[in-house]
Amino acid sequence: MIDLFRNSPRLAGKIAIACWLVASPAVALEAPTPAGVESLPGANVEGLLVLIKNYNPNLSAAALDAEEAAAKVYPAGALDNPMVNLSRDEGFRQTMLSVSQEFPLWGKRGLRRSVAEATARGARDRQSSVQRELEEQIKVAFAQYYAADRALTVTHDIHILLDSLSDTVRARYAQGVASQSDAIRADLERTRINSEFFMLDRDRVTAKAKINALIGRQVEAPLAQPASLRSVPDANSLVFANLMIRARDQNPMFAMAQADISAAEGDLKLTQKSWYPDITVSVGADDLPGLAPRPTVGVGVKLPLQWGVLRANEQAASAKASAARSRLSGTTLQVESELKTALATLTQTQQSKALLDNALRQQAEAAYQSALAAYQNSRGDLTAVIEAAHQQVEINLQLLRAQSEEQSAFASIERLAGGSL
Repeated sequence: MIDLFRNSPRLAGKIAIACWLVASPAVALEAPTPAGVESLPGANVEGLLVLIKNYNPNLSAAALDAEEAAAKVYPAGALDNPMVNLSRDEGFRQTMLSVSQEFPLWGKRGLRRSVAEATARGARDRQSSVQRELEEQIKVAFAQYYAADRALTVTHDIHILLDSLSDTVRARYAQGVASQSDAIRADLERTRINSEFFMLDRDRVTAKAKINALIGRQVEAPLAQPASLRSVPDANSLVFANLMIRARDQNPMFAMAQADISAAEGDLKLTQKSWYPDITVSVGADDLPGLAPRPTVGVGVKLPLQWGVLRANEQAASAKASAARSRLSGTTLQVESELKTALATLTQTQQSKALLDNALRQQAEAAYQSALAAYQNSRGDLTAVIEAAHQQVEINLQLLRAQSEEQSAFASIERLAGGSL
């Protein structure tokens, strides 16, 4: 068979450039930045985290819920509005006016305020929890966006190479100097690359839509090309016990569970106090014809006679407090399980990354060079060269996927630990 590379130096140059590009997907695949792209979000995850705080509608809703709960603290401890009573007896031509005010006793007002304060704390902690979850989602979406963008660059370069190779093989087949199997193989590989290119483009569009939705933009709004991923510490430096200590102190899920317990226990105490009566004090005047208005004073007592209702309310409050304490235990188990899983995932992905980057990529490069040399010396066929090139591409795509999984696992660890590490 005629040596295609020896007779097509331009094609051989493209192969060499493509192989150099795929050898460094995280560095050498940077495309020129168009003018004005600096103003677009999406170049790095730090800028996206700022935009989430300012523009995410779910986080804004959680902040308003916290504001609502805080506004209810003062009314919870305040007295009810007083009642004005005016009556007229036409028989005696008597006019009576009084103002009455109910006074909850036995510390009920303080308990109501304490319950409202605990509910407000829980709402603030819920806002923080929503923010941590959104931060994790944007970190994962950005990693997917970065991986898809770099994978498209790798695939696009191989697509250009296979286009040129297919055209050359078909031209030589038409001249009778190449085999039919080489022409079919070249066309088949070009078609397969087209399919992979479309799937990767779909992945990038999906990741962009996720990012735009999280920062409160239209899903089709443009984003800057992703520049770099965040640095991730060695999984061996992250100790499970230390992360759990930090999580109990800074993870808003624990604070939210504690606030729910405080509110539920306050409700229980308040329900138990409902067995004790409250009083109503009234002050007024009584006006009779020919006499000066006479002051009147009265005291009323609200008797807790609905014992069945009181017992049911106390039982419900007790169950609510027990449920809140159980949820705290469930939160602890959930965080421990998710944290252990995320640490194991991070360890595995970093090991895979090291293997792909330090061994398999070099072996794939050596295999490609060997197949290429054999083909140039008419000792091999086109299939071996194409398969070796595809092996290089696949290893680099696996490396990109490992980087994305590493970022996702670290984002999960940060959420569980209560913030950036």
